[in-house]
Amino acid sequence: MLRIARIAALSAVFVAWVAPGLAGAQTPLDVQDTTPRSIGFEVESSPAPNAIGEIFGPQRTASWSSDGTTGTLTISAATHVEMWSGGSWEPVPGSFDAIVIHIDVATLGATSLPASGAVESGNLGLSFTQKALDTAAVIAYVGPNVDPFICTSQAQVDALCAVAPQFCGQICIPVPGSAYDPATGRVNLVGSETQTACDGGQCFGPYDFYAKGGDLRLSELAAAVPIPALPMTGAILLALLLAATGCIAWARPHPRLPGAFG
Repeated sequence: MLRIARIAALSAVFVAWVAPGLAGAQTPLDVQDTTPRSIGFEVESSPAPNAIGEIFGPQRTASWSSDGTTGTLTISAATHVEMWSGGSWEPVPGSFDAIVIHIDVATLGATSLPASGAVESGNLGLSFTQKALDTAAVIAYVGPNVDPFICTSQAQVDALCAVAPQFCGQICIPVPGSAYDPATGRVNLVGSETQTACDGGQCFGPYDFYAKGGDLRLSELAAAVPIPALPMTGAILLALLLAATGCIAWARPHPRLPGAFG
């Protein structure tokens, strides 16, 4: 019990010591700041295209610049490749463009430039072009149980049912874009991307699908914050707690790991 109490006291001192330096690690991007810098971005990764801002993937790095009127977010071609790496599809070298997004500093509306790429897996190949995306747009896709083809109306989906049974019972689901939110760092640019799939020498497409890559969370990269020095009394207390806890811990027998240290 004494050891537990001392460890609890030590933990409290440690948290009080370092917590101020760890706060604010996920600060939303400040679009008013014109300083050129690296920033963080995450892409929404939920399977459903209309799941907006729910589950985000890993944070990656982009660059930010601004003339005070329009801010420009640039995801390099190398980072675009990285976003497709690690799965069963391998990026085709030299095929990926940088992704460029412009944010209006006054209205916080955003648009993107088209960006292309290609991936392959054995004899299979897939090339795509993400068209210009826009937070002011509304785009609709067929769902929820088929690939997210672009649709313009429910009547169109019903007509597809007559020739392709997989579209029967599906609906045309609209997804509105949303401007950048400075409080959360979230922005949703919507639009479509064209995909062409090939199996050996036989290709299919191009087909228009919902573009999922415009649902983003933007943040300032946390600067390295030095851990503040403890005042003398705090340092003495921490030293005493460490010493006391160490003595109790080392007084207990430790199991020997097989093969460890000889």
